[in-house]
Amino acid sequence: MCNQQLITIMINKSIKDDAVDVVLNLDNITGFTLYNAYGFSRKHAQYDIKEQVEGYKDFYRLDIVHDPKDLKDLLSAFSQLGGRFKLKYWVIPLLDCGEI
Repeated sequence: MCNQQLITIMINKSIKDDAVDVVLNLDNITGFTLYNAYGFSRKHAQYDIKEQVEGYKDFYRLDIVHDPKDLKDLLSAFSQLGGRFKLKYWVIPLLDCGEI
């Protein structure tokens, strides 16, 4: 049984470096995964012209495996980054985890 969970946070490309700094400064987090993601939405008001034409917004998807007791600290740390961008996130429990 794995006593950890996964938080996924969608990061606007303009704050990627700040988001990485946030994670690196959290003592209880040992690592994370960051990769490109394309966000599709019916709400295009915040899309720039290129994004409106392409139909999606470029994001980074940040995945962090963490202990459930650390979730509040993670959310608090990332709340400082939001600014004009609302950071969408979700949390899922992990059924199993480990190394092979």
